[in-house]
Amino acid sequence: MECKRCGNCCNDVRLAESPEVLQKAYKYWLQLSMINPNFSEIYLIYPMLTFKYQNLSEDLPYHYTCKHFTFDSNGLGLCSIYDIRPRMCKDFPYYDGITLADEEKLSPYEECGYNE
Repeated sequence: MECKRCGNCCNDVRLAESPEVLQKAYKYWLQLSMINPNFSEIYLIYPMLTFKYQNLSEDLPYHYTCKHFTFDSNGLGLCSIYDIRPRMCKDFPYYDGITLADEEKLSPYEECGYNE
């Protein structure tokens, strides 16, 4: 199982936080005089994301796209900040504190290489 570089996870970043919550938390973080280790990284990625839509019937109802996703000369997906990408991207498709049943897929994206 490995990444196919399709970009589905970058073009459909699914979060529990609305754009308003992300923006408010990000503005708060910018005003801190020192780094708070308890401040979630999820709020720090706010400038990287563009809101797409919401589907409140889902566990992670807010859908975004990452501004740093692009394609290489071969047409394969590419992260333009790969070496400094956020932990949530480095860890994908694994999530802290979430365990899956044996029959569940690792990734929520059907064609993802991690599901094979």
